[in-house]
Amino acid sequence: MVSPVDGSPRVPGSPGPGSSASRAQNINYRESHDSLHPNFIAIPVERTPHSVRLRRDSLLHNPLGSFKGVNSLGRFASSFSRAQSFRTIEPLSQHSRSYFRDNDELFDRDTLAPSYHGQRLSTVVQRNEFEPLRPKPSNDSIAIDEQGDYDAIDDSSFVQSYRSPSVYSYGATGNLIGGDASSFTGFQEATPLVLKKVEAKGKVVTVIAGQSTAPQTIFNSVNVLIGIGLLALPLGLSHSGWLLGIPALALCAYLTFNSAELLSRCMDTDPTLMTYSDLAYVTFGPKGRALISLLFSLDLMASGVSLIVLFADSLNALFPSISIIHFKVIAFLVLTPPSFLPLNILSLVSLAGITSTIGVVIVIFLCGFTKSTSPGSLIEFATTNMFPNSIPDALIAIGILMAPFGGHAIFPNLKVDMRHPHKFKDCLKVTYSITFLTDMSMAIIGFLMFGDAVKDEITKSVLLTKGYPQFTYWLICALMATVPFSKTPLNARPIISIFDMALRLQDISEFKGLAYGWRLTLKISVRIFVNALFVIIAIMFPAFDKIIAFMGAGLCFLLCLILPAIFYMTICKDTITNRERVECWIIIVFSAIFSVVGTTAAILY
Repeated sequence: MVSPVDGSPRVPGSPGPGSSASRAQNINYRESHDSLHPNFIAIPVERTPHSVRLRRDSLLHNPLGSFKGVNSLGRFASSFSRAQSFRTIEPLSQHSRSYFRDNDELFDRDTLAPSYHGQRLSTVVQRNEFEPLRPKPSNDSIAIDEQGDYDAIDDSSFVQSYRSPSVYSYGATGNLIGGDASSFTGFQEATPLVLKKVEAKGKVVTVIAGQSTAPQTIFNSVNVLIGIGLLALPLGLSHSGWLLGIPALALCAYLTFNSAELLSRCMDTDPTLMTYSDLAYVTFGPKGRALISLLFSLDLMASGVSLIVLFADSLNALFPSISIIHFKVIAFLVLTPPSFLPLNILSLVSLAGITSTIGVVIVIFLCGFTKSTSPGSLIEFATTNMFPNSIPDALIAIGILMAPFGGHAIFPNLKVDMRHPHKFKDCLKVTYSITFLTDMSMAIIGFLMFGDAVKDEITKSVLLTKGYPQFTYWLICALMATVPFSKTPLNARPIISIFDMALRLQDISEFKGLAYGWRLTLKISVRIFVNALFVIIAIMFPAFDKIIAFMGAGLCFLLCLILPAIFYMTICKDTITNRERVECWIIIVFSAIFSVVGTTAAILY
């Protein structure tokens, strides 16, 4: 029997929701005063003097790094960990929603993110199974029950009914390797679980409300967009020339920003749409999901291959006596073991990836002022060109300049994970401002430093140029080796998951004896095979710029411009204006042309 929680605030030491006196008060359904607002469910937690405080302490009373609140370091870690789980290849199915079975949301108990193979939300709520997930109380882990912590998740007019001190929250912290959450306290703070009711196809469905704040969403989005593709931008500018390259890079950023907003509008039509594949299913049916799975697989494979190439090229520039192929074999030996680590650890390790990438941009910029003569100097510029040197160069530049803006496959998940989804457009504005500034800076700096002589990776140009302080060569090499180490296991993970599902290797603990040993061997072999496949393809296609150009022209135009426009015209057909329809068709036609010619140039030239 479900009964409301009393409205009086509880104090430490009083009977909490976990006590026998309040066992029946474990779920509180709060009905909205307006039928347009979703209903929220608050899940209670054990409240003890060591685990709960009704008010925030002053920031000065907490140790450095342990600040509490929705934007604390722990909440950022939880949000970032969930974001890493969004890059998945969904298995082919007839379900119209990726994370629903019979109108029941599926979620991962560790990350609290939607998961195709997760547990049914209604089952967990009905059985009151949140207790095993609760982090152990400790002095460093404080459950959240703060006024304003969930202010107006979806609508500001709903604030009063949600600020009551009697509203409890469920704290969940992602485990590392099957251990208890307390082993991770001090960095990953307890994350509250809030449920909301939404209407989908005439039925009321209970789902997990988004948990990421706007700053966290911006951070996750920037992490998606700022990748190794920017290392090829100086070469893209060299191929296209100043007069064509600068406007083209700006146009790519502008168009992909607007197409990301189109995806957001499509998702607003149905609150149970959570992924890019969901939008494809609504538009094309089951074949749409198959297409997206294929495109995601190609994207992840190309990303993994480019990381292997980057690793080998960077180390070969510093140690030319060792061949590039040998370094690719070394990459296989170094990058395969992390594939066996759980997502929680891989997520944290991947932070080093974006840190290293931004660090490279800063180091290269500073290097330009330590050298007074060309090439490689920002004091004496190298010879540059205003126009493309040839038509093939211009065509290859199309894909290179488009590649850095390929984050649309993850944007739907990031919006669903937001506490305030209506702020997603504002988050996109900040995200694209940061990304465009970084990409444009890298393109201009690299082109000015090396001109027509710039290599396919700007880092290779720096490493092969003499005259910089000696430590910068080692620093750039270390940063470039860190990026593949932090990113490759995450790129391999979705592909590995598909093999695990096909071979029924998701959970082998239920098997015993010989059956267990056989499946364990097969599971290990899958991880070795996927990483070996990255290396084999990297040996067959060693040109970094061609791989980036293929990703930009062959995949980004399709995923970031063509399909979002088709989704919008189909899903929002009742609200789209004639002008918008014409604009969508223009984007589709020209994007298709550029995609074909850019992909052809990347493969043939």
